[in-house]
Amino acid sequence: MSGGSTDLLARSRNADGGFGPRAGARSEPEPTAIAALALDDDDDARAWLLDHQAVDGSWSLDVGPFVNDSATALGALALGPGPERERAVDHVESTRARRVDSTDAIPIDASAIGWAWATGTSSWVEPTARALWTLRLLRPSSPSIGDAVALLRDRECRSGGWNYGNRIVLGEELPPFAETTAVALIGLRDLDDELEARGLDALRRLSRIESSGGLSLATALAAFRIHGSNEDAQRTRGALTDLVNRTGLLGDTVALGWASLASGSRLPGAEA
Repeated sequence: MSGGSTDLLARSRNADGGFGPRAGARSEPEPTAIAALALDDDDDARAWLLDHQAVDGSWSLDVGPFVNDSATALGALALGPGPERERAVDHVESTRARRVDSTDAIPIDASAIGWAWATGTSSWVEPTARALWTLRLLRPSSPSIGDAVALLRDRECRSGGWNYGNRIVLGEELPPFAETTAVALIGLRDLDDELEARGLDALRRLSRIESSGGLSLATALAAFRIHGSNEDAQRTRGALTDLVNRTGLLGDTVALGWASLASGSRLPGAEA
């Protein structure tokens, strides 16, 4: 299957060596970082990342007053050893979400502060999980790892797994989703056995329910492989292969990148 998604991904490369969210779209940090990982640490994609890395080590998309630097964790994983990667990890480690008070409408542990999609905004599950993945692999002594795990513990849905940001809003318990649950598990490997077990149980259920989503299946495959859940990985790989063959994942470069990465030999943190 990796040949199908990998070939589709490679054909979506832009002339500048980077990748956009779809073929022909302007190159952006997130799809380029995923592609650099998926295409065997692709030199052209890495060159694009090095050319577009900010002085503070980050990669960002700037939209008006908002600076989305959440791809920095992925970019750090995509680079080889060296000062550029260290600057990226420094940025991940030091750039945290804004503290938000707990309220009756949105009850949270206000002391559990993770990472945000955009600088100066509140914590979300996926950017926190990305930061955790990077720190766990590239800076395993970082004290920020404990903070990321605390955020994921606090935001866990009652049935296990994770929603995008909060578990309760206005008295309503929010449901978990496959992709956010998978990405959280990718970061959490070997850090909280009980939390991971509940998350894996939720992902087994959710990956079947959300089987028409390419990004959901691809990140689920990555999570199952990283956690050594081989039977689940085999089942998910089959469903993803079929979806890629039937739809090409509709040309979604990020989904294709995750599909290629999850099924290949260079998935960071996966057992050989």
